[in-house]
Amino acid sequence: MNQAERNKNTVKLAFEKWTTSESSFFDLLTNNVEWTVTGKSPYSGVYKGKNDFIQKAVIPITSKLKTNIKPALIAITAEDDVVWLNWKGTATTITDETYENHYAWMLIFKNDSIVKVTAFLDTYELSKLKDMSNNIIETIEESKAYIGMWVTEDGNIRHELLPNKRYDEARGNKKSAYQGDYKVIGNHIDYKDDTGFTADGEFKNGILYHAGMILYKEN
Repeated sequence: MNQAERNKNTVKLAFEKWTTSESSFFDLLTNNVEWTVTGKSPYSGVYKGKNDFIQKAVIPITSKLKTNIKPALIAITAEDDVVWLNWKGTATTITDETYENHYAWMLIFKNDSIVKVTAFLDTYELSKLKDMSNNIIETIEESKAYIGMWVTEDGNIRHELLPNKRYDEARGNKKSAYQGDYKVIGNHIDYKDDTGFTADGEFKNGILYHAGMILYKEN
């Protein structure tokens, strides 16, 4: 198998996992990836690094959506170190409208990771998201509604987000199985455990999706 086929298979597998919510497609990006959004929307431009792209584009966009974007594959082609990913995404906005867009991403690989992306899409649809009134719905960061106890349906995981930006997670009969710091931006949460590992999650419709778990706010 040549390098182009390897890259194509890597993208195909990552996309399949994305469609089933097993993982994020952005896991393929290097930390210093250069991501360019074409067009003249408020989100168009060049983002330097994965964190810059996620903080300034991904999170602001997803904060306008009530549901996660559902990706559907159209085509994948590859030549040398370039893979073209053509897909369609749909979601429901916070105003209960349908967001739909078609994407063509030019992905440039190096050492089995994506180092550069140029994204072509309908930037008018992005502009419509940007123009939504911020007063329609408060983000969980603004409302501080994330503070408190979050519990899995079976009660096995009890995940407390404290006002001092610390979290304490109990698992089964084991109290304080994990502890560390957290930060909420919009409806996104980042964790840094005291042992050093990191994780993240998203708040959607009063539910916390974190590390493959679904947690509900305890009243």
